Amino acid sequence: MLETQGLPSSPPAFGDFRVRVDPWEVDYGDQTPLAPSDDEPNEQVDHQVETKEAAWAAITPQGETSLPPRVVFIDGVRRLEVRINARKADQLIYGGFGSFGVGAVDVENSAASFGELRISRIAVLGAGESLPGPVHVRKNLVYGAESTPNIELDGPLRHIQKSMRLAEATLARDTCRDDTLTIVDGPLSFEPARKGLALGYIKRIHQLYLPARFIPLLAGLPAGARTPIFSIQSAGAGFSRYSWFQRLAHPGPGETDLHGIVRLELSANVGVETARRLADSATAWLPRTAPKRARDPRSPQNLLPIGALEQKLRAALGDARLFRRWIEVLVTKEAIRG
Repeated sequence: MLETQGLPSSPPAFGDFRVRVDPWEVDYGDQTPLAPSDDEPNEQVDHQVETKEAAWAAITPQGETSLPPRVVFIDGVRRLEVRINARKADQLIYGGFGSFGVGAVDVENSAASFGELRISRIAVLGAGESLPGPVHVRKNLVYGAESTPNIELDGPLRHIQKSMRLAEATLARDTCRDDTLTIVDGPLSFEPARKGLALGYIKRIHQLYLPARFIPLLAGLPAGARTPIFSIQSAGAGFSRYSWFQRLAHPGPGETDLHGIVRLELSANVGVETARRLADSATAWLPRTAPKRARDPRSPQNLLPIGALEQKLRAALGDARLFRRWIEVLVTKEAIRG
């Protein structure tokens, strides 16, 4: 039983909000079903950037291919530590405490090393509401107060995901320079402001951008080969991208025809010739960084630098169960104090 004597006389941690913890562990999912997202991409695709549609065929890079001397992989991880409900008068607001981290792996002169890691923690409320200020769970564990207009149960988690993506883009911009290729895990959400090249690396294919007649070509794509380049104009990204699919490794017996296929994209402002050279170089080089299945169940798509960075970032985030317990203690103390 918690002692009520000697409680701090500081202002309530949650201001006018009556905050309670959702007792279900986040690993078990929500007690209330999540509403599906209504977001539909508004994109225009041109499949005749590199070759006419009638001439589409697998492309295997020939001759010498080369990347910039420095390649930087950017990735992020996020988690929701606690779901909360916040009441204010007769209003019920969904919220959560979550953490995310972004970081870099530098590959230069055939050697890889971890670059900068950036860790953030936020307490987010939906419905456009926010807690009155940072929440000091412990002296060295502080969650910044943020808000999302989303009123759905999964709104806070989506906000954490979006915040992580923005942090990835910021770190990626900071790494761009003349001698560097920056590879961001996920769709490319920015155009490099300085010289340098940036690739979006999409390892989970949710949208093909290809007509059904191209599916046999994609399914039969050999390892170390790619499709022709096509362009995507998206209202969401705000800029045109060039994109292609490539296969990192052959699927094993009984595996889906699209196993080992990834999609890459870059800003179309580099021009078709630069995009073609980079597509050939990436198609030839990236399979060398693919892990074996015994090392990573997401092989070959979860490249070795990305997998190592994910492990590093998860360790840097700290013990989620311990953090949850500390948050529960704070919420309980605030509830007793009334």
